[in-house]
Amino acid sequence: MSFKLNPKRKKSITDKILVLIFLPACLTAGVLPTSNASATVVFTKDKALEGSVVGVTSDGVQFETIYGKGAIVIPWVDVQGIRSDKEFLILFAEADTAVGRIWGLEDSWLLVGESYETVTRIPVEQILRSITRDQYVTSLLDRLRVRYRYWTANFDLAFGFTDATTNTTSLSSALELRRQKKPLDFFFGTFYYFGSSKESSENRVTTENRLLGRTRLNHDISERSFTFGQLTAEYDEIQKLSLRTDPAVGVGYRFVDREKLIISGRSGPGYVYQRYFGGDTDNYFTILFGGNLEAELPYGSKFKWGAEYLPEVSDWQSNYLIRTFADWTMPIIGWLDFKIAVLNTYNNRPQDDTDRNTFTTTAGLSFRF
Repeated sequence: MSFKLNPKRKKSITDKILVLIFLPACLTAGVLPTSNASATVVFTKDKALEGSVVGVTSDGVQFETIYGKGAIVIPWVDVQGIRSDKEFLILFAEADTAVGRIWGLEDSWLLVGESYETVTRIPVEQILRSITRDQYVTSLLDRLRVRYRYWTANFDLAFGFTDATTNTTSLSSALELRRQKKPLDFFFGTFYYFGSSKESSENRVTTENRLLGRTRLNHDISERSFTFGQLTAEYDEIQKLSLRTDPAVGVGYRFVDREKLIISGRSGPGYVYQRYFGGDTDNYFTILFGGNLEAELPYGSKFKWGAEYLPEVSDWQSNYLIRTFADWTMPIIGWLDFKIAVLNTYNNRPQDDTDRNTFTTTAGLSFRF
């Protein structure tokens, strides 16, 4: 005896089965908060971007797309929504930190916390830097960066060697420290250059042995103007220079002050003291005229340039000093950069049997901290 199910009855049973399958899923989706989702979401100009958030700054969201390597920065004004699956440690304001996932953006306030109910609201313009929680746990260097949040440092090293009819060796190194926390900007740098050559059947001859130290402190007195104090000290064996020091103080002004470009000038009274091998000295009062440029270029590269003109007050046409320096850095990987640096010093009244101009250029690695 065969049994046939009524088509209407069959449809009814099928509907009930579908309801039994999807109802728990729908209830689960409705009961569980969306905060447990693990997807990264960034909406900009009504479009959802595919990729992941790798960091946030006061400029915007550092976002890595699925289409290639490298992060792009999306300005906050273009971000309509954001949520991350990663946990971040975000440094902001004077000395505040927030830890957790990014849950959204509300009226230029970034929501960060362990859960949506416990978020910290951070003004995006106060964000200093960010790292992932995993980076903080596993990297001593990143923990130091968090502790000394206002400090940056780099150590540069370059080496050259030629073995031919004339053998040459060159070595240069530099250490630079900088602390920026308004209203103060402190810089200290020390630079060493050494070179030698040796021809067949001849003794090795030193071609360069130069040590330079610089420090400067700027103090903002308005949005663009600042006061400064600086000191430079130099030793140069080839120029027969035992010591040159030129302290100066004065005021400066930032003519261009943008996120990726700063152009400033400064001027003030100073004093130049020069002592040469043998005991001769040359000292005079001066008025320093200086300028600096700092620019952030594509692909994370940076360019810095500076120049100083120090003429003698009573004999500015025949006795003066001009110092120029510049460097360009390009990121290689993580904390390692490639750097090309140039330093030029022109002394219009040098010691006997020495040239007026000393030019040094180096290319090597820069370890960034």
